[in-house]
Amino acid sequence: MRSAHVLIVTLLASAGSFARADAAAPPIRTVIWLSSEAVPATTEATMAGDTTRPKPVALSFAATLAVFLRSRWTGVEHLFEQANPRRGWEMIGNGEPACYLFAGRTPERDRLAYFTDVLLTPPPGVIVRRDKLAALPRDAAGEVDLPRLLADRRLRGAINDGRSYGDYINAQLRAAPADANLKRYSANDFGRNIPEMLVKGRADYGFGWVRAAELGSAAGQVVGAPVAGNTELVHAGIACPRTSWGLTVIRQVDALFATPDGQALVHLKMNAELPPATRQRHAAEIAAFYRDLAKPPPR
Repeated sequence: MRSAHVLIVTLLASAGSFARADAAAPPIRTVIWLSSEAVPATTEATMAGDTTRPKPVALSFAATLAVFLRSRWTGVEHLFEQANPRRGWEMIGNGEPACYLFAGRTPERDRLAYFTDVLLTPPPGVIVRRDKLAALPRDAAGEVDLPRLLADRRLRGAINDGRSYGDYINAQLRAAPADANLKRYSANDFGRNIPEMLVKGRADYGFGWVRAAELGSAAGQVVGAPVAGNTELVHAGIACPRTSWGLTVIRQVDALFATPDGQALVHLKMNAELPPATRQRHAAEIAAFYRDLAKPPPR
């Protein structure tokens, strides 16, 4: 936690250099950064260099990316807008001048957006209210049999409408029985915080980042379980529309994360997210990710 805070302060203190977009590219004056969460007021104060207000001790990764981008890319106006996944991806698909601050990659989203990968994470799992853990259909390794879970009408599931849970879970959700006891929530109601819904008894299980759920506001009341067959790392990053404007912005983002400070930020988060066994199992994929981060492929 301390090292993450020190890195953020270091990033803000140093001016840094970055590559400019091609002269022929459209000038970038304003970038709207979309996120499923609001950028806290303390984060805005920190990014603006206001030392009269207390600095946050810990930031979400999306907020940390906001700090980095605004402090390192000067000369443009950075606006941060909260948007649920469905609305955000409609904006990207329509070519509006907005980029997702942090989003998981899927084949569908790759057709809509240019991505700069800034994180590899373990795949999402099932998060469940602690008193319902024993009711989950699991194999001998403790992994959830997802088709059986989705077919079990005794358990109430909840998912965020428009959110991606990775290729495997997404495919299983599409193949779920028509009468599955599964309710979709938008980010405008209860969908933004599935763990809290579980604690309040509005659902028995959902899907998401197990570590975040177990350490978040519902810590001790919800637990996670891996999904059988769901072993691939999730690539996630910054996404901009497939327009000339979006290409210019994503090239700038590429350049920012290729700097030593950008790479240090990503390394810090990756080391926190990926357990040693996961890093060993996916060593080749992780090495390729870091190579692309330091020297982005031509676009």
